[in-house]
Amino acid sequence: MRHALRGVASAAILLWIWPGQAADSLGKESGNLGKETGARLLARCEPALEFLVEDSAASLSRDRYAEAMSCLGFVEGFLWGHGWAAWRERRDMYYCPPEAASAQEAVPVLVAYLHAHPERQDAPAHVLLFAALSNAWPCLPMPQQ
Repeated sequence: MRHALRGVASAAILLWIWPGQAADSLGKESGNLGKETGARLLARCEPALEFLVEDSAASLSRDRYAEAMSCLGFVEGFLWGHGWAAWRERRDMYYCPPEAASAQEAVPVLVAYLHAHPERQDAPAHVLLFAALSNAWPCLPMPQQ
């Protein structure tokens, strides 16, 4: 019973401390992750790429882990949001990711794009993510019947 209480107390402390850290990390430089620059997005997504390659948070400091999670959340939300909007509006998507694509597949695409286009890193993050996904996963025209 004592071990169970210790576990619950530890989880409560982590939930109390970490969300505040993540919120501070997300909000101090810009009020919105999507409106920050590509350079700042790259700084957030490089730890995410490290996290994905290592398949472990053990190699990341707490701050770099928070950066990685903010990047993964931003990219995952972008993917889902674009797909949902295309479905809801009955429009074609502007990029065509592989089926069941997630941030795990998109973050490496984004980081590679940002490294390949340093001249664009002052553009808004959401514009650069859109460009990276459109470049990596272009939609092919439907065959004429």
